[in-house]
Amino acid sequence: MTKRIALALIMAAALARPAAAQTADHKAVEQTVESFLLHLGDHEYDKVAADLTPKALIATTRDRDGLWSNTFQTGEEWIAALKKNPNPVTFREPITNVKVTIDDGHLAFLRADFQVMRDGKAQSHGVDQFTLVRDGAAWKIAVVAYTSMPAAR
Repeated sequence: MTKRIALALIMAAALARPAAAQTADHKAVEQTVESFLLHLGDHEYDKVAADLTPKALIATTRDRDGLWSNTFQTGEEWIAALKKNPNPVTFREPITNVKVTIDDGHLAFLRADFQVMRDGKAQSHGVDQFTLVRDGAAWKIAVVAYTSMPAAR
């Protein structure tokens, strides 16, 4: 009987450890994405670039006037296009319904709903999907894919 209790305690302790580490990793992944979105909204493009992996990819599917289009760019192309805008508007992109999946502690996926907010007004909404990889102790964004639809008016 004592052996069974000891075995049960050992198994419970072993199962509890990965859950605690997983929670910290989930929070780190979400924080990485939220920092990226703040850098983007504040036009801090050097920080945006630092948040991305080399050769990062950006995929967008967008609804404009009922017509859907897709665009694909490297992170470098995307940032270069952002920098060309002479009058960027500051925005916030709060995310909700966040779901994080981490595989083997080195590959993570974050899916969330978002709204782009400018001056307190919703401009667009959609779904963000990020693929992140562990780079040392940090998470870096390898793929940004999102839908973009106009705000309901």
